[in-house]
This record gives sequence, C-alpha cells and structure tokens, in this order.
Amino acid sequence: NFPKMSTIQIPSGWWVLPVLLFANTLRAQTLTLQQALDAALQHHPAAKSASLQAQQQRQLLPAATALADPVLTAESPTGNFYTLGVTQSFSMPGVYRRQKALQQAHIAQSENAVAVTLQQIKFQTALAYSEWQYQWSLIAVLETQDSLLQNLAAAAERMFREGQTDAVAAQFARLQAAILRALLRQAGQNAAIAKAQLGALTGLEGDLTPEPLDRQPFRPMVPATADSAAWQNNPVLQTLRQEMLVAERTVDVTQSRGLPELTLGYINQGERNSPVGNRFNVGVSIPLWRKPYNANTAAARTGVEIANQNLAAQSLELDAAYRQALGAVEKARLALEEYELNVLPAARAVSDASRRLFEGGLTDLVSYLRNRKDALEVEVAYWGLVREAQVATLN
Repeated sequence: NFPKMSTIQIPSGWWVLPVLLFANTLRAQTLTLQQALDAALQHHPAAKSASLQAQQQRQLLPAATALADPVLTAESPTGNFYTLGVTQSFSMPGVYRRQKALQQAHIAQSENAVAVTLQQIKFQTALAYSEWQYQWSLIAVLETQDSLLQNLAAAAERMFREGQTDAVAAQFARLQAAILRALLRQAGQNAAIAKAQLGALTGLEGDLTPEPLDRQPFRPMVPATADSAAWQNNPVLQTLRQEMLVAERTVDVTQSRGLPELTLGYINQGERNSPVGNRFNVGVSIPLWRKPYNANTAAARTGVEIANQNLAAQSLELDAAYRQALGAVEKARLALEEYELNVLPAARAVSDASRRLFEGGLTDLVSYLRNRKDALEVEVAYWGLVREAQVATLN
C-alpha cells in the first residue's frame, strides 16, 4: 500500500508554451523580426559603407569621358620675344565610349555589392533574433517546471521529516530541482547573449521582448527540390556577373589604348607678325611599341576567364549549400511530424499517467520525477527541432 499524496497537487497542462511569461512581458515592448531587420539595415556601418561605395562609383562617371588636361607653354623662339601656346590631346571617340561603359559596369557592380551586404546583414540579424526567440521559449517551458520542482523538492523534504519517504527520494527531488534551475539560468544567459548580439546589430536597447516562437510556419514545409532557379537571383551571383562584365569592358578599354591619339595646338614659332594660320599645329601619336599593349590586352582577357571561373565556383557552392539547406528543411519537417504525431503524445501520456499514479499513492516520488524528467527532455528537444526548422528555413 502506498500513502496518499493528496497534499501535493501537480498541474498537468504544462506542455503548452506558458502564457504567464509573455503576459508578464506586456509591460515591455515587443520587437518583431521585421522591425529588427529594418533597424539593422539603418544602423549597420557595413550598409552605409556599401552605399557610399556605390555613390563613389557614380561620382566617377563624368571622369570616364573627361579630356586630358591642356598644356600651356611659354617660349622664346628667337630670344627676342616670348610667345604663348596651348596644346590639347584627344583620344578616338570610341575610347571615351568604352571608358564610359566600363565605369557604368563598375557602378552596377557596386550596386549589386550593396544588395549582397544588405542580405548578409539581414541574415545575421534573423539568426540572432531566432536564437533570442528560442531561448525565450525555452525559458518559458523551464520556468513552469522550475516552479513545480521547487514545490516538489520542498514537499519531499517535508515528507522525509514526517517519515512518508526516504532520504534518497528527498535528495533526488532536490537534485532534479537544482538541475532544472541550472538549465533555466543557462537559458537566461543565452537569451541575454542573443539580445546583446541583436542590440549590436540593430542599435536597439531597452526593455524589449521577442515575438513568441511560432511553430506553425514550419508545418507543412515545402518538399525538398534541387531546382537551381531558387538561387539564380542570389545577389552574390549578380555581383560576380557584373564582375565578368567589368572584365569584358576592361578588355575593350585596354584594346582602345593601342589606337592613335590626336593633338591640336596653338604655338607661334615664328615672328610676332607671322600669319595666324601658321600658328596652329596638329599631331598624332603612333602606338609603335605594341608589346605593352598586347601584354595588357592578354592580361585583361585572362581577367575575363578568372571572373567566369569565379562565377562558376560560386554557382557550385550555392548549389551545394542550397541542397544542404533543403535537406535540413526536410529533415526538420520529418522530425517535427514524428514528434507531433507520436513522440509528444506518448510523452504526455506517460507524464499524465505518472502524475495520477503519484497523486493516488500508487507510485513513488522518484519514479514520478524520472518520468517527468524524461517528458521534459522530450519537450525541450521538440522546441530545439522547431529552432532547427527555423534556421534551415532562413538558410
């Protein structure tokens, strides 16, 4: 015969994420993911730096078609007087068009680099926010159990003094309460770390709380597919495509530098009263030494091939990373499905049955605590899977 434990009332509905913790945070301001992303894009220096680099490239566009500086001269042809002159060099019209096209390619590349930077900032911010959400959800689960186990430990101590249980049971209850309290404190520290990281990324401080971690977006998930169209618009690829275009435009500009240049000038080498028409001259530069021009052109063509291989390598990495992320999504989906259909109901049934047996005096405290510990581990593991599903989706 087991003694009746009617003096210990144990709540059974501890599986649902507690509302009390979030009700307690209503006094604080709830920070949504979108608000965190918007703040990070406004606050992060990397976003400002990328925007300034794009602005810098746009500011350089007029310089791409600028003429060379004129040359002013003062000469004394005969030693009796001085004359002033000016000369101006001109490249072929096609040279200016190609230089402008090259600078426009640099502008497009820098603008794509802005998109890459913003994407990286958003990803880092979303990961930090997800970790913050998860730790808050874990705290909510553990706080409910912490309150229960503290009461059970106190009740077990009372029962030991009254001779209703042995010292091992009382000590085991204290051990379970201490372990859970340590896990709760660890989760609190992890939540503080995640919030501090998010604050560094967004510049937001103060009494903030995240939205509750919602498991619904991950059920059902999109089936895994290896369709490459999903990552073809990745901003990193767009930047590398622009890099290849820059390399091609560089070839055009390098080839155009092997063209002759014209020089027009006003220089009076005669007497002061020489006719004005005789004071003008025209010159042409002849690119006679072809070796440096050919070397620069060959190097520019190699740059095109390098850019092409970089694009292919990044495409390969993205394909592999995308397949890995899809696999992680599918793995999380199947695991959540299994937990929700089989594991969680079984753990809840064991916990509820153990509670009823203990309250009815049909089982001892140690058995009940062990069953509840196993059930709690299942609950914590379930929310860990929700976290994995969220990270996989972000990836």
